[in-house]
Amino acid sequence: MLTRFELPLFGTIASHDLLVGLAIVICVGLGLRWTIVREELPAGRVLLAILLMMVIVLAGGRLHFAITKWHFFEADPSKLFRLSSGGLHAPGAIASLTIGGWFVLRALRLPVGRFVDGLAPTVGIGIALARFGCFLNGCCYGEICDLPWGISLPSDSYTYHSQIEAGVLDRGAPHSHPVHPLPLYFSGVGLLISAILLWRRPNRRYEGELGVILLFLFSGSSTILEFWRADHAYRIYWGPFPQLFWVSLAMTLAAGILGLCLHRAALARSNHDNDGEPKDQRPGSSGTTEAP
Repeated sequence: MLTRFELPLFGTIASHDLLVGLAIVICVGLGLRWTIVREELPAGRVLLAILLMMVIVLAGGRLHFAITKWHFFEADPSKLFRLSSGGLHAPGAIASLTIGGWFVLRALRLPVGRFVDGLAPTVGIGIALARFGCFLNGCCYGEICDLPWGISLPSDSYTYHSQIEAGVLDRGAPHSHPVHPLPLYFSGVGLLISAILLWRRPNRRYEGELGVILLFLFSGSSTILEFWRADHAYRIYWGPFPQLFWVSLAMTLAAGILGLCLHRAALARSNHDNDGEPKDQRPGSSGTTEAP
């Protein structure tokens, strides 16, 4: 566990904050290149859209975290605006981006499908970096496990104190019980998603397909991985399962239904084109293009 970095000019910075910042820089850099070069969209509006979406992502993820873990902010609500206090919830970030991002793109007259396809492969890379920051910080840990890759965390970690509070670890123990390295699971999934999207891009059937695949794979994997997340006193349950499970499951189902509808629409257009209609070069188009 490495919770702090000493950087020239910047001084001491939390590892989680550093990795989240690095994730943002890489996502913005690659996102700009891929949407401008690969999707041939105007640079100025793409940059403005990405910057606005960054704000939406941070606000949505922070709001979801605050709603589910208000005990972090009860004593000092101003900490809500300091990202170094507490964290973000990915489902809230993605849900807010899905809704708010659509309005941003329509306002800037950018084609939603092409923009999403250009940006989607970078998201998995950002998830991988941010989750590695969680790993270095010792947070977002998994259940106790006896598997060979289980990790024990030191006495100054969240995991250690949580296990003492749960009564499963003796005070004075040199380290925590081994746990699932859940942040590394999420990091691996993020990189796998990016690889799948880059592989799929040349053969996409409609504009926006990569975004739908991203939402389905991320939400589906989060639904499964939630079962390995360690329990704690402030974890919110809706019925027999945690609320993060239900939110991720709902997003998975929504992405699956949307993907099925768009796929069927793309097949119908393809069949119509094969019957003699003029065929546009871009995947998923119906002979008309949106304003650039």
